[in-house]
Amino acid sequence: MNLLVIAAAGRTGRHVVKQGIERGHRVTAFARRPEAVPGLAGVRQGDAHDLDAVRDAVRGQDAVIAAVGGSLIAGTLIAALRETGVRRVVMTSSRSVPATRPRVPVTLAWMFFRTAYVDLARAEGMLQVSGLDWTVARATMLNDKPGAGRVHIDFEANATGGAAQLSRADYATALLDIVEDDTMIGRCPGICGPSKRQRAVVGDVSGGHQL
Repeated sequence: MNLLVIAAAGRTGRHVVKQGIERGHRVTAFARRPEAVPGLAGVRQGDAHDLDAVRDAVRGQDAVIAAVGGSLIAGTLIAALRETGVRRVVMTSSRSVPATRPRVPVTLAWMFFRTAYVDLARAEGMLQVSGLDWTVARATMLNDKPGAGRVHIDFEANATGGAAQLSRADYATALLDIVEDDTMIGRCPGICGPSKRQRAVVGDVSGGHQL
């Protein structure tokens, strides 16, 4: 598919671009710093808050993965998608937005990141009423460790399994799996790192969701 990756120069976005190309997608990277996405011809420079730049990048795409979340970005993307007729969009968010457990870590996270989480919740709501083919991919704590090749996915407010930390490489894999899967439209999957049992099993990502 023709796939636009917003925030392609970010630590997660670079994994999405690389893996998307490896899967055979025609990837366009959208970044404020194109030089941070080396070895790729299809790089569009721009700010994700700039409607004109985003609209130009979205035109002709089959789907968009926004490797960064927020209400301003959501608003710009929604407008650009509506104007260009592109419907499929996956946006990143955090598991902490709906979570209530474990109580102490969630409470501390909200104390330190309340402004960001409130804004992510607003962005989620904007997508949910946009009429687009949206998915909100809520990740647990991200790190830059090598990917394990598996993740745990569920659709609950509180994680039903998996590890509290998730590698960005595995998160990128999950984002690409989600954008390719029409059954994920209109859903908010929560994505965790693999459990110890999952890490002991060699296999591909599969939902149930355990990738």
